[in-house]
Amino acid sequence: MGIKFKILSGFVILASLLFISGALSMYELTKLGRSVNTLLKDNYKSIDYSKKMMQAVSEQEELLLLSLVKPIDSLSASFNNADSIFLNNLELASQNLTLPNEGVYVDSIRIAYGEYILVARGFLMGEGRDPHKLLLNVRSGMKHVSFRVEALLTLNQDSLFKVATFLENSPHRAIMPGLIVIISSLVFTILLNYFINHYIISPILRLTKGVNDYVRFRKPLDVSLETKDELYSLKESIVNLITSRTNTK
Repeated sequence: MGIKFKILSGFVILASLLFISGALSMYELTKLGRSVNTLLKDNYKSIDYSKKMMQAVSEQEELLLLSLVKPIDSLSASFNNADSIFLNNLELASQNLTLPNEGVYVDSIRIAYGEYILVARGFLMGEGRDPHKLLLNVRSGMKHVSFRVEALLTLNQDSLFKVATFLENSPHRAIMPGLIVIISSLVFTILLNYFINHYIISPILRLTKGVNDYVRFRKPLDVSLETKDELYSLKESIVNLITSRTNTK
């Protein structure tokens, strides 16, 4: 194996390591960014759905209070619209389940709202609407729905907080690929330097010392080389030169 090939192989290995480390760094950072981005988007959607459900219930509460002093016909359309908004966002929330037990929260909202809306419509359609009935029956059901929706909202807000804490407390996830590049580069640089010294520099020094010893002290050239490369050929040429010079004398 020639010296040129050895050196080239060392640099190829080093370049390959840097490429692999860089690719790993990009992969890890991209993977982390995508997973966090997806989780943040899903949590934000669930929070938005929960807020819209809260707004719809709040609007229904206002309409129920107005029904005590205004005709039902003028309020029914708005009440039905609020009902549609609530149900639509509830359905969207049920299709965006990304957290443990989030489906349980959504189901509890669906059950509580089903019970509440029956009482609320019964109050609207009944004759002689009684404020006490509104406060005791309808509003208690409404508060139960609001409590369930708020629980879903809190669940997703806590998840956002945990993601932020994870990113804050886990910087090593971002710097680890860079450390891999630095450490691996240092390791292979040391190894490459060792092989160059062991297979190139040291043989040259031994060969140089052997030639100097022959010239100064007429000591036989006895230099051992581990590999048969250009240095070995150079040694053989020097040995042949010394032998031919000796024979000539």
